[in-house]
Amino acid sequence: MSVRGWAVIFKGQRIQAEILQAILQADGLRAEVFGDTAYGVGIDLTEARLMVPDEDAETARQIIKKAEAAPLEEDPEEDV
Repeated sequence: MSVRGWAVIFKGQRIQAEILQAILQADGLRAEVFGDTAYGVGIDLTEARLMVPDEDAETARQIIKKAEAAPLEEDPEEDV
């Protein structure tokens, strides 16, 4: 799938694409998920593509890379 003016920055499971979309949107970028909308057993595992405008592609890739490298926060209530 190719859309003029848009770059594919992720291909994979729709649920992952939607999580990455939320991260990018929280950083003020426009991001769209394209793909099948079929769901199964409460979890959507269909193939999808995450796309951003061409001019935001490099920034989006850097944000995703930073998010993937971030350590998981520990639950402060676990130490209690």
